[in-house]
Amino acid sequence: MDVPELHLELLPETPTALQQQRLVHLGYIPLDPLTWQHPEGWRLVICIHGSGWRADQAALSTWLWEDPAAAPAYRQVFERGGRIYADETLLPAALRHYERTIGLQPFEDVAATFSALTTPWMFAAGMALDLHLDRVARPHDDLDVLLDWSAQGEIIPLLKGWRLDVPVDGRYQAYTGHLQPPHHQIHARHTELQGVLLLDLLLSDLSGETWRYRRDPQVTLPLSRARLWSRQGWPYLAPEVVLLFKAGVADREIRGKDQADFERVRLSLGAEARQWLKETLSRTQPGHAWLERL
Repeated sequence: MDVPELHLELLPETPTALQQQRLVHLGYIPLDPLTWQHPEGWRLVICIHGSGWRADQAALSTWLWEDPAAAPAYRQVFERGGRIYADETLLPAALRHYERTIGLQPFEDVAATFSALTTPWMFAAGMALDLHLDRVARPHDDLDVLLDWSAQGEIIPLLKGWRLDVPVDGRYQAYTGHLQPPHHQIHARHTELQGVLLLDLLLSDLSGETWRYRRDPQVTLPLSRARLWSRQGWPYLAPEVVLLFKAGVADREIRGKDQADFERVRLSLGAEARQWLKETLSRTQPGHAWLERL
């Protein structure tokens, strides 16, 4: 069928000129900046972290390995329309398999770990929307967890045995427990972490029982409203706040998966949440494309 394909997750940034030179030295020929062909007969694809493509590909691969009916079905569709057509046609079946076999397991594992924290924490980003809708809509590259800055004294002992890195100026530095603004991200990996590549720990100001928007600290909500609870008893960031982050920043195109998240969550927002998001977007990003849909 197609040639073997290697997927390279390069974090925290896309390849540097030096890294591209090294690929050429190894014999790879660039087809485009993210796709490289090797004359020995395989292809290397550099995944854009956050696009969702890698997670979808991982779901397809797992489905093909674990469901005996998957490979014959894929071959039939592939021979009719090619690789991209087969991926798009059969992705829904792969996602159903992901929901049955992985589902909320990453949440359960992480919640069991972070329940020992003495400071507030909550799930964030796309997985918070999954908890809000009580259904895993798609696989995720990472699992975002929002923490208060004061939690730093507990993170290293809490995640003993994990690899902890901080993305700084396009490179990783080992996390030492003393991160200062504007740097606010810690990438945490463990070999036994299922369903996602890593935890994206996001430090934020949750002091005084108040959530503050990192991009504009004047935007606030009482923590009792910004932090909701799933039916399993897990804390998650309110959907209107998640969508505020997913709305992006001015002069930057909305990512495809963020637009899809907006569409799947928009009608589930209550009147108060919808009005808050509309007023906040109007103030922080006048003219945003989502305003007329709210």
